[in-house]
Amino acid sequence: MEQDDTVGSVADRVRNPLETVLGERPTMEHVLLLLFLVVGVYMYQGASEFAPDAQTFPRLMAGGTAVLAFLLLARNYLTVVGPLVGAGLGAYLVYDGATAFLADDGGLASLVAGGVLLVVVIGFRERFGEALESFVAEPMQVMGDADATETPDEDVEEPATVDADEATAADAPSSDAESDSAGMYTYEIDDPKGPVVTGVLCIGYMLLTFTIGMLYATPIFVAAWALWARMDVLRAVALTVLGFASAYLFYALIQDDIAEGWLTGWELPAPDDLLGLWIHAGDLLQWGVVLA
Repeated sequence: MEQDDTVGSVADRVRNPLETVLGERPTMEHVLLLLFLVVGVYMYQGASEFAPDAQTFPRLMAGGTAVLAFLLLARNYLTVVGPLVGAGLGAYLVYDGATAFLADDGGLASLVAGGVLLVVVIGFRERFGEALESFVAEPMQVMGDADATETPDEDVEEPATVDADEATAADAPSSDAESDSAGMYTYEIDDPKGPVVTGVLCIGYMLLTFTIGMLYATPIFVAAWALWARMDVLRAVALTVLGFASAYLFYALIQDDIAEGWLTGWELPAPDDLLGLWIHAGDLLQWGVVLA
């Protein structure tokens, strides 16, 4: 009993300062957001090893992940933190664009974007903070129908009375849609399972990237997440194919090093090579049929 009290007191000592800083009770969601922040910053710095033309896309994705994760962590202070982040981001874009422009290496788009962002943040600071708070902190319905607990406005005209059979027939499609979205895993704010599993999958994705490369690690990660989330089979397959197609386009058009494990140096056969082997396998099969 005394040991439980000691553990509880230690947890309270850790939780109370975090609650003061975050402005809300810390949960596993905050741990996941912190993981996204650290990974985003790390990947942003790691993208500097790519060729200059190949740095833009991964840095944009990693930087966006880090900034959004930080804003979500600071969602209770967005009216103050938002303009500061916007000003810092604008200043960075201006500096980066000006440096590249003076070196005759482009940078005009970054320079203009940073200048516009600085003007908006400085000139409309309050509106910028409120808009950012509305975009980041307010909940949005991403999948499925609106919450069934929402009540319509009083001035909305009530629908005419219909027969029970007609009502049942009309509600059938919505019931099917609800069953599709209800099959996916959802978690409450106090449920650590969702953030923990998502964080473990993200770490596994990074380890696979370091081992076999991002080209094949991406569809494996997407398929694993879809399987855990109990996504519909067709949607899961479509999402996995989309993830692999995105990685392949990056491999084919921007940087082919993503097919190689960054730590191991392992490189699995590229899709082009596999397609060539498949074509030759078809030719061998035809020759086998002829000889038989």
